[in-house]
Amino acid sequence: MEPLSFKVKKLQAPTDISVDFSLQLVGSLPVHSLTTMPVLPWIVAEIRRLSVQSSMEEPSTSQIRLYVSPASLRCELDTGKSQQWDPLICSSLFEYKPQHVHKLIHNSHDPSYFACLIKDGAVNQQSICYVFRAADQTK
Repeated sequence: MEPLSFKVKKLQAPTDISVDFSLQLVGSLPVHSLTTMPVLPWIVAEIRRLSVQSSMEEPSTSQIRLYVSPASLRCELDTGKSQQWDPLICSSLFEYKPQHVHKLIHNSHDPSYFACLIKDGAVNQQSICYVFRAADQTK
């Protein structure tokens, strides 16, 4: 009697599936990791208020590219299409695993703004709230 044998083909999950968005990084604030959804609109309003204050003092727009994939959420400065990519200039502002995204908030009164609360993996029990602004509110 011959032993039974069979081969199972392991499906390779495509790792290069990535979507990128051109956004403006309005700002960010560290918050406690137990921050609840009812508090997030207040935090977003504070980040926007601080952004307006700093833009009056020093006008600077942080155009970024947000790359979303099953493996990571990465934010890089957007150098524009006219400038060639340079590894010495192009740097990542942050990169997290998708499971670190704890909460998302979208304001129905101003659909061009959205925020995400990301849990920091460190022991200090802090999260970071990032606020973004999209030029195209449909994306």
